[in-house]
Amino acid sequence: MSINLIPNLFKNSRIPIGKQQFYNAIRNNNSKRKSASVAVILRVDSKYNNIFDHCSFKCICNSKRNDHKEKCINTFIQSLINNNNNRNNNNSNNNNNNGLLKNDKNIPLELLYLKRFSRNGNNGEVCFPGGKIELNETEQEAAERETLEEVSIDLKDSNNFTLIGQLDDKFTYDQIGVHSFIYLQLCKETPKIILSPNELVDYGWVNLDYILNSNNNNRNSKRGGSFIKNSENNNDIEKIQFTTVSEITISKRLKSSYLLRKICDHLYVPYLMLPIVSTYQFRLWGLTLDITSDLLKRLTGSSPIPNARAVNNSLLLYITRNPYKSLFIFSTTFLSILITTTFFILND
Repeated sequence: MSINLIPNLFKNSRIPIGKQQFYNAIRNNNSKRKSASVAVILRVDSKYNNIFDHCSFKCICNSKRNDHKEKCINTFIQSLINNNNNRNNNNSNNNNNNGLLKNDKNIPLELLYLKRFSRNGNNGEVCFPGGKIELNETEQEAAERETLEEVSIDLKDSNNFTLIGQLDDKFTYDQIGVHSFIYLQLCKETPKIILSPNELVDYGWVNLDYILNSNNNNRNSKRGGSFIKNSENNNDIEKIQFTTVSEITISKRLKSSYLLRKICDHLYVPYLMLPIVSTYQFRLWGLTLDITSDLLKRLTGSSPIPNARAVNNSLLLYITRNPYKSLFIFSTTFLSILITTTFFILND
């Protein structure tokens, strides 16, 4: 997946000027307490950092903030591509790759993932930097503040990062609304990442091609295990696997209800083991996987990651995500049937 797909993000996820401030103005404080924001941070694959040696970012839109205009970013991206192509041509002529693949015209992108602290060791969630929205701040400001607090990356620095756009809002199993903002690193070296103690334990960058090539060609295969593709290459294994919600979740709401726990024993969700070298497992699933899938769709128009609805009973999935509403509907329906039955019995 190359950086030349970034213009697709501008087209498919750009935030209209003033729209975010308008929505922030009409949101009340109570609703904001149930919302959170995350930052989805992209950068050029670190193996390609040498293309920045003669091609540093120069703003041509005179933006004072980190929301450079599309033309400005596209000009920068095109200069990176041209510089990479020139280097490849020179390397090809000299029979010297200098670490780059011969005749490679693409510049891969990487995505930042974090591993949260958990008293249960590897059970900490894989996530993006982010957290709950505080009073008197916008969704975007919350994402940038939380990123600075959690990993010491200042997304407001317009020389190092630019806001590309916003993905669709998501909801956690605990019914917290999450706003996702996409950022692109503009500098050669990523600012030093310092993890917030007692919150995060590790981090890693993952090439988007690894996720895009998950090879999930058998979505109707048996659930509860990995998909294995028939191939002469024994290493060509389906990366997307499935497990039950009760096995993978740390949601307090789901674990506190006996009924929901039983339902979750029969609900399956996809997950993906990320190739991050760490003492911790980076098992990507749930909300973070959904956001990643949405990002791939905005970039390429499709995603290999299946939706939870495709592998589960719709009714069970609805009850899990809306337990109180489901209980109300069930109660009122049962009461209506009881009253109707009683009425007919009394009139016979």
